[in-house]
Amino acid sequence: MQKRAERTPRATDPATDQRPSLALRRAETAALCRGCVKCCTYITVEIDAPRTSSEYDQWIWALHHRGVQLFVERPERWSIHFETRCAELGTDHRCAIHGRHPVMCREYDPRSCERWLPLSDIRAWFDTPAEFEDWIRTERPGHWARLQAWRKARSTAASGSQRRRTAVIPSRGSASTARSG
Repeated sequence: MQKRAERTPRATDPATDQRPSLALRRAETAALCRGCVKCCTYITVEIDAPRTSSEYDQWIWALHHRGVQLFVERPERWSIHFETRCAELGTDHRCAIHGRHPVMCREYDPRSCERWLPLSDIRAWFDTPAEFEDWIRTERPGHWARLQAWRKARSTAASGSQRRRTAVIPSRGSASTARSG
């Protein structure tokens, strides 16, 4: 009886292989992913490009949080990036729910991983609010001016609307109680 030849993964060039991701054989996917779990350590979501001062301010606020980044690709595609490890990724770097994992995971195409292909044409990447504000100041000076005016107007409005709270202390002979007004 002749021993069956081992099937080796099809040698694919991730840059030129045009098959849909679900057409990849399990061995091909395993070969492409061997030693890498990058796709299980972050989430990136495409967002609308900020246009208003409040939208810029929202993304500046987001960048104050750990593990949050923002980037812009050419042509004008914005994304928010969260560095966060999947709770189902085991210490052995294997999926604890493989076989019943989300469709998004099943349909992920490892040929598009930045391990094999460089990321798209990244115009700017922001790790901190200061980096983003510097970029707005230099790349979008009109937006920067409007953002500064908006912030000033908001702080002026907020300080004008805050009432002073004072306590009314009754005289010793009064039976009334103290009130805050």
